[in-house]
Order: sequence, then C-alpha cells, then structure tokens
Amino acid sequence: VDLRLAVGSLAFGAGWGLAGFCPGPALVAASAGVPEALIFVAAMVAGMAIFSVLEKFKSR
Repeated sequence: VDLRLAVGSLAFGAGWGLAGFCPGPALVAASAGVPEALIFVAAMVAGMAIFSVLEKFKSR
C-alpha cells in the first residue's frame, strides 16, 4: 500500500459517494439517458484522460 493507492482509493470512494453511482451501473444508467449518470461518466472519462496525460508526462 502506498500513497498513490490511498489517494486513488479516496478519490474513487468520494466520487462514488457523491454521485451515488458505481462505474458499471453508471454506464448502464448513462446508456438509458439518466442525466446524473451522464455527468458521472463524463467526469470519469475526464479523470482517466487526465491520469493518462500525467502518466505520459511522468515517464519522460
């Protein structure tokens, strides 16, 4: 267990708690057009994109 895992877990749990969606069911709800799920999925995708950019920057 390291700081990176702890911070990621806290961010995941906070997002889940605030939105009330787990990523899997959020994708299903977004496909059904639930507005809150669409926002959650957009934020989830943005978070993954930011992580990817930061990882590429870090590896340089």
